Amino acid sequence: MTLSMTTDFTADHGCPESDLKLIAEAGFSHVHWCHHWDTDFLYADSEIAQIKEWLDEFGLQVLDIHASAGREKSWV
Repeated sequence: MTLSMTTDFTADHGCPESDLKLIAEAGFSHVHWCHHWDTDFLYADSEIAQIKEWLDEFGLQVLDIHASAGREKSWV
């Protein structure tokens, strides 16, 4: 069974590591990535690599990604 939780359940900015850990500890297997969804933030390759490391560490997979709803890059 796939159980998914949104990554912005406490905040949609800042470091998501602690939230990912809590999501995994609560028994979820997948996340809906919503971090920075309401900004024009674009992840650098190094940030994507760090996110992958956290997902691997906590045994999580990405099920869905929220499109940007920022001022310039509103792709919702």
